[in-house]
Amino acid sequence: MQITKILPLLASAAFAGGIMHNTNQSVDFVRNFAQDASLSNSAVYYNPAGTAFAEDGFYASVNSQTVWQTREIKTDLLGDYEGRSFVPVMPSVLLNWHLGDFAVSGGFFLIGGGGEAKFDDGLPMIDQLISATISAQAAANPALTQMMAAAGISSATDLFSAKFTGKQYVYAWQLGASYRFLEKFSAFLGARINYAYNSYEGEMESKIDNDILNSMLNKTLLDCEQTGWGITPIASLGFHYKKFSAGIKYEHNTSIEMETATEEVDATVAATMPQFADGAKTDNDLPAILSVGASYAWLDWLRTGVGYHHYFDTFASYPNDKQDDLDGDENEFVFGVEADIVNEFTVSAAVQRTLYGITDEYINDLSFVTDSWSVGGGIAFRFNEKFQVQVGYMETIYEEYKKKEASGITKTYDRTSHNIALGLDFKI
Repeated sequence: MQITKILPLLASAAFAGGIMHNTNQSVDFVRNFAQDASLSNSAVYYNPAGTAFAEDGFYASVNSQTVWQTREIKTDLLGDYEGRSFVPVMPSVLLNWHLGDFAVSGGFFLIGGGGEAKFDDGLPMIDQLISATISAQAAANPALTQMMAAAGISSATDLFSAKFTGKQYVYAWQLGASYRFLEKFSAFLGARINYAYNSYEGEMESKIDNDILNSMLNKTLLDCEQTGWGITPIASLGFHYKKFSAGIKYEHNTSIEMETATEEVDATVAATMPQFADGAKTDNDLPAILSVGASYAWLDWLRTGVGYHHYFDTFASYPNDKQDDLDGDENEFVFGVEADIVNEFTVSAAVQRTLYGITDEYINDLSFVTDSWSVGGGIAFRFNEKFQVQVGYMETIYEEYKKKEASGITKTYDRTSHNIALGLDFKI
């Protein structure tokens, strides 16, 4: 059946690639997005040059986040469809050792993916394609037409169900060094090693127990894994004077080539989607990122920060050349505020605006993100100068995107995302 040529795309889109680059790598970020000029231990990731301004000692931050998301597609003819993703534990570790004007820092992150997406009820694109194929077969096969009529089936969508599960993880280990010069300035050079792992499973089955339908529709479509790795060069500059801090960071494009190891694949899938054949290779880059930010302490107990992030999506290489369907790169703008209620207790809140270069050609049932607002907040409690606990929550509010297809069906795309984060910070 020709429907199978489209099905593997669903799994590969369970988590988007570079356009969904994961940058929430600490509780500091979840409760205050403006970390681009950070001088706390979150600087290891967000402002690595800022690690040179720390006091002498060894710093460690251990963070864990729980993330749950939905993806919803509403149609005017086929009903509504929803996929769910749940990440119970998304860890990150940030380390910094400082002596004099010199610091060595590093960490472990899930820089992309980080969970499992399930589509138990299929997608409108899949239902459209399968229905059209079955209807065409029924028109040319009197036995199939009679079978459907005898069962009281008028729509081909009542004949089958399809389920898909996609997992994607990009593990990252970062290491680099920073140096403070001229008292107010600092510089950082480092790199991150990224290891990507994907696994995809897809199957379909007949809703009716019939020998002919079972042989046509009961099958495994895909069962495979993909792995690859790449290196991210990182450079950063920092500035700190009295109550003002600033930072700039550039992460170079990370070229990742995924190699496929296939356990089982439908013959038509193998013939029409060669990237899922055993041993096939596919590009799956992480895009270059430029981030700049500044923070200012208006009072001893009150601080605000701003930041800007630019993701060079159109310069990366994504699966199936999806970057060519974008009309621009992703841009983010952040603002955050922190207040020390007492010396030991800090509250914070932040807002982030994210704008993608989305087009009708890019967005589809299999892969979609939309412009969004994110809000976050949280608390930090210091037991003493060497131990701190942080808790944060963030939510992303996506804008609906409406698209009318050539088939005449109108689809409305929407998403939700929620994070809860807990972190512990130590100094030795």
